[in-house]
Amino acid sequence: MAWLATDRWHGWLAAAWGWLARVPAAVILAGLGCAALDASTFIANSRLPLAPALVEIGVLAMLVGAFGCFIAATARRRGRGAWAPWLTRLLIIPLLLWGVWTATQTAHVVAVSWPRTLASARNYGSDDMFYNHYNAWLVLHGQNPYTGERLTAVVGYFHIIAYTPIARGRFADPHAKPTGHELAAIYLQFAANPAAPPPEIDPATTHSYPAGAFLVALPFVWLGAPTIALGQTLALLVLWGLITWAAPWRWRPVVALLLLTMADGARQVAGADFEIWALAFTLGAWLTRDRRWASAILLGLACATKQTAWLAVPFYGVWVWRTLGANEAARRALIAGGAFLLINAPWIIASPGPWLSSLLLPVSLPLLPDGSGLIGLATAGALPFAPRAVYSALEAATLVGALVWYWRAHARYPFAGLVLPTLALLLAWRSPERYFELLPLAGILALALTLGTAPTPSPSPAAAGEGSFVAPAAPRA
Repeated sequence: MAWLATDRWHGWLAAAWGWLARVPAAVILAGLGCAALDASTFIANSRLPLAPALVEIGVLAMLVGAFGCFIAATARRRGRGAWAPWLTRLLIIPLLLWGVWTATQTAHVVAVSWPRTLASARNYGSDDMFYNHYNAWLVLHGQNPYTGERLTAVVGYFHIIAYTPIARGRFADPHAKPTGHELAAIYLQFAANPAAPPPEIDPATTHSYPAGAFLVALPFVWLGAPTIALGQTLALLVLWGLITWAAPWRWRPVVALLLLTMADGARQVAGADFEIWALAFTLGAWLTRDRRWASAILLGLACATKQTAWLAVPFYGVWVWRTLGANEAARRALIAGGAFLLINAPWIIASPGPWLSSLLLPVSLPLLPDGSGLIGLATAGALPFAPRAVYSALEAATLVGALVWYWRAHARYPFAGLVLPTLALLLAWRSPERYFELLPLAGILALALTLGTAPTPSPSPAAAGEGSFVAPAAPRA
């Protein structure tokens, strides 16, 4: 062990510690955001000896903390400030140890869990995945997914009963969560007479998304892949690479490590949901923000895939308007809208009524409450249930408030618009965990872009508080 006492080893240790001590505070804040999200999942899924209300309070607190950390990490700072080195030295080692530990879990998910889950479509974790797979099959066979009763055909195709229950009839009480036996019994009643569906089932839920939701699955169904989640896992791998590349080269190792802490997100993309597609296209719009056509088309693709992407549009618009001007924002809005309409055009022309009503189903149908946000406190008994309209009003108010704040704070938090869109979902009637498990992708991309526009190092101690920010590039057509 004498080599530990050599000057070379001491030099390596000093260099490593010096590098760690210079890690920007924004990286620490983003790491805390990732850790808070991981803690929220742990609290929600672990069997802690706590009352359900305390579990939901803990989950909500961790989610709010995660959003706060990710937003704070996007602040432009001139100089590190007196608190930054202290914060870095205090937290960098624990965060690195936690990051390495969770990264090994993510590696296990990719190497072991992915092959097992991707082996069969029967491993899908949500009815949305079954519907998108089957709707892609319908398109390949020249049929319109937006018309007709498809639920019995989906169940017959996959031999699994999967549908979205409606808060009516036997499921009208929001306190009583339907059991698997009850769901199966309701479906069998429906299958016996599809012309008169029970109030607890609406067959229209098998096609409640824009056309992009099943078009992204089309190539994999056409190729005969065992599951459409293969494309989703590829999308995640590409995003990991692009986000890492977007960071300044010296901080790419820590950015890559933070990305690998999302083990639950990696599990999700293997078939639990298809949230990754809308997010991938949205993040692509930000990554190509200096290219008008590419960025706007990617934003249109995101909106044509899932309705949750619509929340990101105004924040992207604020960035474009405040950075590149109102005329550029208008041009991009037209291009994105055109891309959305072009993708959906065949079904808008063929069945405009069913297509439009399908897109509005998530807000028009009385769906059961679900989630880890404010609604989680009601389902756990910590708060009484309020009317659905109250949650919708709170969600809308939060979205507008976040948008107003972003407009005013854009100069200091230019990339907070990547994180803010899903904040309002914490107050929604339905805010399932899948809405937040991929939040690290947006938060770490915001971090990478913020680091890329950080102040240039000052040449002397006297100028330590000064710096110049990188000017945004002019948009390219």
